[in-house]
Amino acid sequence: SKRLAENLRRKNEALKASAKRERADPLSNLAPLVSPVCLNDDAVALHLLVKLGRYQEAATAYAARRSLLLSECLHERPISSPVGMDAVIYAAQISSSFFSSLAIAVEGFLDLFIDSNSENSGNDDDTSLNSRSLTLGSGEKRIPPGALSAIVLWCDSELAKFTNVFGSSRLLGSLALSPPGIRRQENKDGGKISLAKEREHSIEVAAKCVSQAFAFASENLDSIGLPLTPKLAENMRPKLKGCEAEVAALLDMRWKALSFEWTMERNVSSRLSMTPRSSTDDRRV
Repeated sequence: SKRLAENLRRKNEALKASAKRERADPLSNLAPLVSPVCLNDDAVALHLLVKLGRYQEAATAYAARRSLLLSECLHERPISSPVGMDAVIYAAQISSSFFSSLAIAVEGFLDLFIDSNSENSGNDDDTSLNSRSLTLGSGEKRIPPGALSAIVLWCDSELAKFTNVFGSSRLLGSLALSPPGIRRQENKDGGKISLAKEREHSIEVAAKCVSQAFAFASENLDSIGLPLTPKLAENMRPKLKGCEAEVAALLDMRWKALSFEWTMERNVSSRLSMTPRSSTDDRRV
């Protein structure tokens, strides 16, 4: 079992290094490429590790390979230049690819660790976690507790990677979401473009991009019983550079519950500013 786990680890590390080299190659964008991380060539070794009761090693190897696959989804070439309203198309592209792949990976993860053989129920090598396990169906299928904990932690880490890419200069980071300054810029025609107008347009684009992420996350993950959209909203908020209240106002009604906290602080501060000062504050001693 140790040799199987080591071989999987070395192969995943080699695929990771190869993917980095391919992304760094300036000629890699000239032709379509199918990454070898998309191949399910580790299935036999993973099932052997599970049969041997080495659930933790199997979980680690499975997550490492699927993390590479999700990384490929986040580094897909945009089908259109992510500038202006075309950024919404790019947001839909990476959201659809990422969350559909994440849902497939989660289902495969659970299928891998469903143990229908009751004799192996005592072979769970992960004794540091909760000893209780999840049973499916009539109780004949069991998911080890280590696998359940691993999938939650893995999903959280992959969701953080998604929001980092989503908020980078490739998407939200390229939008003028910061508060406008007093300066004005001249365009090539000699006219003047207000930074406030540019920010207003950027907020509109950001709201459409966030809506795409929420929609694909809900569509793919809620259907498999893994509602990660609230966690996505929590991670997305810092990427909006303080304009989350304006973005929340433009979101569809079905996402109002997710963005409630985005507007709560703004409402509290506005109420405090509108509260009249008490008479005791005006007294002079």
